[in-house]
Amino acid sequence: MVKIETASVAARRVETPGVYEQNVPGMSVMFLFFIVNYVASSILTEKRAGTFRRLMVAPISKPAILAGKLIPNFLMGVIQLTVMFTIGHFVFGMKLGNDLFALALISAAVALAATGLGILVAAVARSEEQIGGLTTLVILTLGALGGTMVPLFVMPDFMQTLARITPHAWALLAYQDVIVRGLGTLQVLPNVTVLLGFAGIFFALALWKFRFE
Repeated sequence: MVKIETASVAARRVETPGVYEQNVPGMSVMFLFFIVNYVASSILTEKRAGTFRRLMVAPISKPAILAGKLIPNFLMGVIQLTVMFTIGHFVFGMKLGNDLFALALISAAVALAATGLGILVAAVARSEEQIGGLTTLVILTLGALGGTMVPLFVMPDFMQTLARITPHAWALLAYQDVIVRGLGTLQVLPNVTVLLGFAGIFFALALWKFRFE
């Protein structure tokens, strides 16, 4: 009895996604990261307008100032992902699995990572041209490496391992654990934790490099 159950679980865990189970989460994650360009450009515009200099006069900490720029863009990212998955489900018939809370948790974590990366780009770039070039390079490189363009399961083993340096791969694998393999919140918590780690690292680096003057 135990052997049969173990084999069933193992088979479910190696189940590969179909066309929509690959493309809807993959494209959703890739397009989410285009928010990096918007976040960085809007922050650069505010810096040039002197917004940050005025905020520094107020009794507000630097982390709070940057967090204030992060939150609305984070919410926009979550809404974008929700719309994409809703279209995938109702238009293309993609299954959403058995745990919508798990999907929401993954979406929140990856949106936070994308927004944090946008603030980091704003911290290191000095012009619109630099932002455009840097974000294009980062978005396409991370997207291709992270499995949003080519499925991770068709990549060689070393590429699948290398993909783990991207937030894209962790988000995509977590989404597919829910919608393809029927897993739930507890099972995707490690991926969510890694995504939050990416967000924290991006935000900390941005805070370190950001010039508020």
